[in-house]
Amino acid sequence: ANGVTELSMEYRAALCDCLVSLQQKLSKNEFERSENDDGKEDKDDDDDDDDEEEQANNIELLQLAYAVSHLTEIVLLPPLSDPGNAPLRSYSSGYRGNSVGSSSRLDGPPGALTADTIRYLRLHHVKGTGFGDLLESPDVLDMLESDQPEYYQFDKQHHSTMNDADRGAVRDIPGPYRYPYWNLLLHLIRQGELEQAWAVLSRNSACRRAEEEATAYYSSGRTVQMSPEGDGFAALRGILLSAPLAGGRGDKYCDSTGLDDYLEGDELESEEEEATTRGASGARSGNRGGAVEDMEEEEGTVEGINQLYMDGVPRKSYLLWESLPRRSDRLRTLRFRRELRRHGQSEDEEDNDAEAVLLPETFQPRAAMSAFRRWQDTVKEHVFGGGMMNALFRRFPPLEDMMQIIVGNVSSAVAKDPNMTWSERLLMELLYVRPDIMPEDIAIRAHVVMKAVGSDQGAFEKIVLSIMTGSAGQVVEVMFSLLGGASGAALPATVTSLLCNLLADAGCISFEKDSSSSFNTQTELLLIAAESILSSFAVQEESNIGVRSVVRLLLPHAPPKRIKPDASNDDDGESSQDEIFYEPRISSMISEAISHHLPRSDAEARDLLKLCEEAIRLGSVRIADTCESIAFSRAVSHGSKSDLGRQVHWLLRGMEVQSSWLPSEYSRTVGFASHRHFDALCENAAHSLISTLAFNASLADDEGGDADALSVSMRVATDVVDAVLRDDAMASVLKGHVQANLLKHVVDIAVESARGNSSAVAENIIHCLKETKIDNAVTTLASPDFYLELLHISSVILSREGRSESVQFEGSQCTKCAFGVDGMNVLMTRLTQVLSWDGVMCSHPLLSKKPNLEREKYYGALRLTFCKGLTRAFSSVGHSAGGGPKASANCGVQNFTLEEQVDLMLSPCI
Repeated sequence: ANGVTELSMEYRAALCDCLVSLQQKLSKNEFERSENDDGKEDKDDDDDDDDEEEQANNIELLQLAYAVSHLTEIVLLPPLSDPGNAPLRSYSSGYRGNSVGSSSRLDGPPGALTADTIRYLRLHHVKGTGFGDLLESPDVLDMLESDQPEYYQFDKQHHSTMNDADRGAVRDIPGPYRYPYWNLLLHLIRQGELEQAWAVLSRNSACRRAEEEATAYYSSGRTVQMSPEGDGFAALRGILLSAPLAGGRGDKYCDSTGLDDYLEGDELESEEEEATTRGASGARSGNRGGAVEDMEEEEGTVEGINQLYMDGVPRKSYLLWESLPRRSDRLRTLRFRRELRRHGQSEDEEDNDAEAVLLPETFQPRAAMSAFRRWQDTVKEHVFGGGMMNALFRRFPPLEDMMQIIVGNVSSAVAKDPNMTWSERLLMELLYVRPDIMPEDIAIRAHVVMKAVGSDQGAFEKIVLSIMTGSAGQVVEVMFSLLGGASGAALPATVTSLLCNLLADAGCISFEKDSSSSFNTQTELLLIAAESILSSFAVQEESNIGVRSVVRLLLPHAPPKRIKPDASNDDDGESSQDEIFYEPRISSMISEAISHHLPRSDAEARDLLKLCEEAIRLGSVRIADTCESIAFSRAVSHGSKSDLGRQVHWLLRGMEVQSSWLPSEYSRTVGFASHRHFDALCENAAHSLISTLAFNASLADDEGGDADALSVSMRVATDVVDAVLRDDAMASVLKGHVQANLLKHVVDIAVESARGNSSAVAENIIHCLKETKIDNAVTTLASPDFYLELLHISSVILSREGRSESVQFEGSQCTKCAFGVDGMNVLMTRLTQVLSWDGVMCSHPLLSKKPNLEREKYYGALRLTFCKGLTRAFSSVGHSAGGGPKASANCGVQNFTLEEQVDLMLSPCI
């Protein structure tokens, strides 16, 4: 099973996908509305405005829920490198209170939370202010493509005549500087997005001229001297692209969301293995470098990721701040190689070996801080000590302010910028001043910067501070009361419940059994989420998805679990057995959800049964009853279509649930719908077939019989028998099943009768009529309703034997008898019962009833036929006694001596 942090990442990834889908849907609706604006009435416009506003509000609430779940994962749940992340604790009941678990990351070493906190601030606060996606704005792209972007001004007059959708809602980039170019660069420096900062800085007209000078410098054999500005830009490039910042510099090869490494790890390893295999085969076949032939190559050139721009500071040093540096480095390299393959390039060996630095397996605060200080010291020495960048500072004064930020000093102009948010202030401090901050001090510094900008009284800011201090109870309360957990909407209610479960499993919130109260926070949230899911999908007429989602949500909490009893309550001092804890409300909710839904297909029903199987095997009787009803509903559906094979299959599935899946102390073999209907189906098929056989047997040989009726009855019976025999799971269980065995013998009677094998027919008839011990009771396979038809078929066989001539066997005379003495005993016993029930042999005057004359003649004929058959049976035994065992076998005689068979005949028949 996944650990709590891995589950949290899975939940967060799913929530992110939902947000992306909702945002795309909203954008699509806005676009379609703008395209069709002219053809709509005002009333429709008002309705569309309300819908879009509601969708926008829902997206905003989900974004806040996403932020809360991310921050909770960072602060309250153990890191992936923690061995305690793997096991999940047992589910229990009762609310104890708020406390930080023993594996809280707030107790970690200095800098342990810095990288994750920086990613959180970038993802949920900086991008939410509108600065995160500026580089994708058409206006910003136009600015960067201009000849002198550093002096570019947005055309406000042009913007005033355009729609927001057309201009990307960018009128200006706020900041302390006159030109938006420098304000944009400042925002990127504050956020630590130094890769993008260099991309913006490289568009500077002076930088482009310096690049041309550098090209001429190297192409001329270094005879042309480079300008001071060129040296300054070269130094800036090394500073920005080598910065070992916690949380990364913002390049596309690192984990920017805290999810990429976890979600893409297996995929990247698989791609690398496949590429290596293809590369080896390509090298043997002469393919260039083993490149993948069917990959469509992209344009452009991929630059290396390990070029050394600053002595003593490898470019991958920022990975030292990760909880698993070596794994992060591996995935960064795999992303780079995938990008090379997409562009048809091979890896440069020099770049690959330039920094053969083996990163530690887990986070080491001293190593991370050592690399950071070395970088900052180098910046201070070369930038402010050697005068390398004085020419650039004189020409572009904002650059000096930004370099001061990088070395941990903030100029007054930047510090007093009213447009700077608390998140940017905290980012600057964590990135450049205190990357080794103690985890518990992050909340203190966050409160300080919030108070400095006047944001400490905001509702969401209070929530953030509360979570940063480790208040797990606040997380659940906020998610439920403020972020849609109690709104009835499926997604926020589910997120609230799942987050509560994770906090409980991590030990941050403890739920204990409280006999004085039936209220349980975790159970209540699960039930609220389940009801919200069912109602939401029912409105959309997708109840099948809703039911399956509810089952998957609730099942982990439904099965009974064995819990160690409290040793303090063991008065006897003996080791008591584990107690069974059972949450009935969860199972009731699952049962109710399933029972109110009729599966539309076998696949849907099979999926629900598979989901519930584990819970049933652990002893959830109520869920077993519901799953049996699912199987029965599918059987009824197939029965209405006369598909006997599928009907039997699903009846057997219902029987399997109750008799095989449930533990032995809860299993049942009778009393439920699938079992009763399967019994009835087998018995009805057997009765129909035996009645048709009896009718056809009563006709003269030259009259034939009702072949069509026999064919229909035979097909029905064989379909049922074949379906049972094909079912591997239940075939062995049904070996002692009365109705199934009865049907099997009746089918054999029909088959052997068609072949003319009287002995085999007689043997199967005797199996149906003889007394057998079944479930501690002595009874017959055939019910009394079958007796007369089976006796009639037997009389026909005996009559045909009486009309036939004696057969000669090795010179001795052998009278043919299909039933034998013991078989005749069974027949005459059943006949006696039938005669008694019809009043022929009843001696009590109060119970006397006489059959009609025709019936009496029929019974008389039966008795006479059986008496003659008994005579032949005795005769055949007498001949076999002298004819040896071979004669006995050919005459169909049972393994009884004559004396034993006479004793049977003289014993009481009832």
